Amino acid sequence: MNVLGREEIFELAEHESTPSVSLYMSGTRPHDPKKTQIRFKNLVARAEEILGGFDLRPHQKEALLTDARSLLSNSVFWERQDDSLALFAAAGVFRVLSIPSEVSDVVTVSDRFYIKPLLPLLAGEEEFLVLCLSQKQVRLLRFGRGGGGEVSLEGVPTSLTEALQYDPMEKQGQFGGAYPTHGAEEEDFKANIRRFFRQVDDGLQKYLREEKLPLVTAGVSPLNSIYREANTYPGLLEGAVEGNPEAFKDSEIREKVWKIVKPLFDRAKNEALERFGHLQGTGKTSVSLEEVVPASAQGRVDTLFVALGRQAWGTFDVESGVIELQEAHAFGNRDLLDLAAVLTIKGGGKVYAVTLDEVPGGFDLAAILRY
Repeated sequence: MNVLGREEIFELAEHESTPSVSLYMSGTRPHDPKKTQIRFKNLVARAEEILGGFDLRPHQKEALLTDARSLLSNSVFWERQDDSLALFAAAGVFRVLSIPSEVSDVVTVSDRFYIKPLLPLLAGEEEFLVLCLSQKQVRLLRFGRGGGGEVSLEGVPTSLTEALQYDPMEKQGQFGGAYPTHGAEEEDFKANIRRFFRQVDDGLQKYLREEKLPLVTAGVSPLNSIYREANTYPGLLEGAVEGNPEAFKDSEIREKVWKIVKPLFDRAKNEALERFGHLQGTGKTSVSLEEVVPASAQGRVDTLFVALGRQAWGTFDVESGVIELQEAHAFGNRDLLDLAAVLTIKGGGKVYAVTLDEVPGGFDLAAILRY
């Protein structure tokens, strides 16, 4: 099982081949693995039913779903689920991804993968960094709404022993598990920790030089405070996770840090909503599917708000710009809301996948146009 990365979502959005199967399933945490497996089996059967409308030989149809069916007997797989899963299958492609939030059960078969349920993981570029600080271990974590993990650090001292063992001025065994809290011993401790953290900060520069992501430290209060003095990265936030990070799972650290960074990301979304309101009546906004989809194909959409849990099935002809809406998902059509989102991302625009009541006017989508 893989955790979603931002680049992987972009890769899925760019994929194009017929048929491409997308399957989303909610409630996959192992409360009752057997019931979960039955639900998954039914969703795979739905994909097979839709594939019946494609001109495929039996072995081609079977090959698309063989890997999906193999998961049914994989008990370890079903014991290690997050809140939801996404499965993507096409010729030469099979990906199963973990989603740390609830999605609706959906199965689609089209010429592209259906990625709209993944868009909250991209909204407002909601990625952030966590620097875990302890005397024994320094780690850099990179997270998005879809999870993340540890960044491999080369040339960065990751422990006091590593940083100071080459310095003959340091006394061996000076740094134990306890933190001195007064007098000369405390000052010596802080000075050496500060020097260690300056080495860490220097080593991190090659990793952070091109970054503009928010950074949060996680550590006991003295270490968070001393690192702030040594830090030169401008994205370091005021808030910090207090406590020894070695006592937390990475998922727990992500949840704690998300509470710190969420207001920052919410601010960006709210500013975009305000901007939409200011631009209404100027010709630079639209809530019309017939206008927004062609505009997204032309790279004219700067910001798109699109409603989760809503679909607008139909077809779009890129050459003519003509949209034809249809009642339900069927062979040859796709969710045009998803298409608008994919094309907006491809054109360098920002997409906010939100609840219906968060879309301006309560429409299925709303766009700020570049021109």
